[in-house]
Amino acid sequence: MKKTLSIVAAAALMSGIAFAKEVKVGVVLPLTGPIAAFGQTSKAGLDIAYNQNHKLKNGDNVKLIVLDDRGDKVEAATAVKRLIDKNGVTVILGEVASGNSMAMAPVAEKAKTPMITHASTNPRVTKGKKYVTRACFIDPFQGAVMAKYALDNGMKNAVVVTDAKQDYSVGLSKAFKKAFTAGGGKILKTVLINSGDKDFNAQVSTIKSMHPDIIAFTGYYPEAALMVKQARDMGVKTPFIGADGVGFPELVKIGGKAAEGFMYTDHFNEAAASSPEAKAYVEAFHKKYHKAADSMGALAADAYGMILNAMNQCIDEGKQPTDKECVNEHLRHTKGYKGITGVINIDKNGNAVKSAVINEVQNGKFVYKTTVNP
Repeated sequence: MKKTLSIVAAAALMSGIAFAKEVKVGVVLPLTGPIAAFGQTSKAGLDIAYNQNHKLKNGDNVKLIVLDDRGDKVEAATAVKRLIDKNGVTVILGEVASGNSMAMAPVAEKAKTPMITHASTNPRVTKGKKYVTRACFIDPFQGAVMAKYALDNGMKNAVVVTDAKQDYSVGLSKAFKKAFTAGGGKILKTVLINSGDKDFNAQVSTIKSMHPDIIAFTGYYPEAALMVKQARDMGVKTPFIGADGVGFPELVKIGGKAAEGFMYTDHFNEAAASSPEAKAYVEAFHKKYHKAADSMGALAADAYGMILNAMNQCIDEGKQPTDKECVNEHLRHTKGYKGITGVINIDKNGNAVKSAVINEVQNGKFVYKTTVNP
């Protein structure tokens, strides 16, 4: 009897191996171009997660097909179409910048292919969409966290710096101003910049003349680093607070000592990593890259984990992990997913409801300050 069972078990195992399929996941990231650091660190985190697990419950293997959109909206949309039409992917992971994700979303929607962005925080990314989900919190929450932290620390008058070219920055500025004024703060002025600008002397002069308690910078790290450096060189001592678009090593590399004290909201800090999942990820990240694990990589790992979780749920229901409708349904209804960046719940609009952290540059490092819950 035991021999018979062993033969049956072996046959079942061999059958599973023989019929194991390859399930393709398309990834679109800015691996080169002006925001390449976003894409590269996302890829680093994704690689850790993939190496930890790339096999589904039924034995199928997950294959990642990664395309570089160079941080360009048109190339981002083209990459999605190629991944769906030519590569036959089941799901899309990406992008980082909200503007790029908004260019990708209509392509995924038309093809009825699930898409999950790990880091695009503008609410418009998922608004009105049926096949787009995100693993990160959205700007209204992040802007409110920025505002509350500033107000709680006695900063009542603010100048807001907005990158007019970035949907992310425009939306975040709006969220910050709404929350800041609602909390009793005063917006002295909104100063406009553009991605790619190098000289901020005019903007800094304007800010200096207004004597704000806080400078709310809502753009990305390249401009943040240059502006804070030029501000300090011009004698502006006002503290800066930003969001998840500034928390990258380049902020310190470019800004140098001027970046000291720069505060920002973020999705993750390894100092606050307490779950077994987060600790295992951080350990693996340290071992491979010999540096601190950042939020962008952790978010990419979470988005990938959510994809596998959805596919495995489809398998549990007797469906194929390549069933796009099933995968999308489970992504959009993710509840209690224990990720690297915390417990993730997806609301009716496809947005992640989760906590945020406040970090600050101290001695050239990103130091964890506190956690803010939704």
